[in-house]
Amino acid sequence: MEKPILKAVLVGSLLLLVMLGCANERVNDPNDLTLPDFSFAALSDPLIDRENIKVSVHVKIPYSGLQFIRSGERYLARYEISANIADADDNRLAGAIWSDSLWMATYQETRNTDETAVSVKSFVVPASEMLLTVRVTDLYTKKSRILKDQILQSNMYQGELSLGNIMIMDNVTSAGNNILMGQSFYEVVDTLKFKARILGKHPPYQLRYELKVKDEIQKASTVDIDHAGPIDSLLAFTIPLSDMQYANYTLILSAQDGNDHQVMTQAHFRVRLKGIRYDIGDIDEAIKQLVYIASDRQIRAIMDGSLKEKTEKFNTFWKNLDPSPGTKDNELMEEYYRRVSFSIEAFTVGVDGWRSDRGMIYILYGPPDEIQRGPFNIDQKPYQVWDYYHLGKRFVFRDRSGFGEYTLDYSYIGENDWRFNY
Repeated sequence: MEKPILKAVLVGSLLLLVMLGCANERVNDPNDLTLPDFSFAALSDPLIDRENIKVSVHVKIPYSGLQFIRSGERYLARYEISANIADADDNRLAGAIWSDSLWMATYQETRNTDETAVSVKSFVVPASEMLLTVRVTDLYTKKSRILKDQILQSNMYQGELSLGNIMIMDNVTSAGNNILMGQSFYEVVDTLKFKARILGKHPPYQLRYELKVKDEIQKASTVDIDHAGPIDSLLAFTIPLSDMQYANYTLILSAQDGNDHQVMTQAHFRVRLKGIRYDIGDIDEAIKQLVYIASDRQIRAIMDGSLKEKTEKFNTFWKNLDPSPGTKDNELMEEYYRRVSFSIEAFTVGVDGWRSDRGMIYILYGPPDEIQRGPFNIDQKPYQVWDYYHLGKRFVFRDRSGFGEYTLDYSYIGENDWRFNY
């Protein structure tokens, strides 16, 4: 898209009216809901028999990802969780199915993206390579989402010293004792808490942790454990932090016993802005992606400065656009970056999807009401027609190269209002 058009993209006052008009207090129609949203983490610990491991499956479901039905003066959601662990040959090793319900006093509580239902199940399975499948079903909509992850623990007992997975604690939650899910803190923390189980035979033991950001060690410490004999303990660590910023971090934990056996485990996490989706790498990338609602001059101004200064200016930019400044969430920012994230996933061919023509239109106008696709043949290249009936707009994209790189038919440039629509 040409620069004059990019600079002309503005957030109109109509957006505020649309946003406020969407804030009615009604329970969503089940037909309007997508699949239930959830995340999970599988953490492995060594066991004294040195053949099996304990796998703890932590499932977190945001309240806003469930369908609530009004029941009397309250709101009720019901859901089912299933977890299945299979070996490399797809033979079932362990699993369970369980259900639960949530009662909320007000509609606002049902839409709270910060509050979550957390459920934990533990399984004892052989130390090997496995596949964990977790399914969450909303029992009112009957819709299910399935997520999978590998458990690679065939090397847990290669030596006489073993370390379990690092459990980073979400110490910014109200409960304060849940593990960090999604591997993301949504605000800067001043203390990092984590746990890990150690299993060994030969004292004494020495543990060292390193906290890295961009391959630079930010914090490091060594802990000596003068244990009288074999050890099988869950150890807790607390790291005071003074200069944590919005960035990607790696936490490395290593251990050594009295016979010089060494093991190491690590975990990755991110400190990020609420509303910025996980697949957006860092604050610099998030700033560059403002191209459809900010001028080049604004973007350069936000990019100028330290990481802390960039973050402050970025926050100020979105604060000025917040359609509901009295609330904790910035719905406009969250929707904008949801569209950016979808564009990266759906339209990346050659260039990042958010930079493509289809990505630009999707970010500006959201999902089209209808997409018409034309076939590839000798006389005609593939094409797509996106119709936005509710906006009175149509866009035609043509795959001129034949490799899926759809570009906008520029005959449509002069007839459209290039403002972000929510």
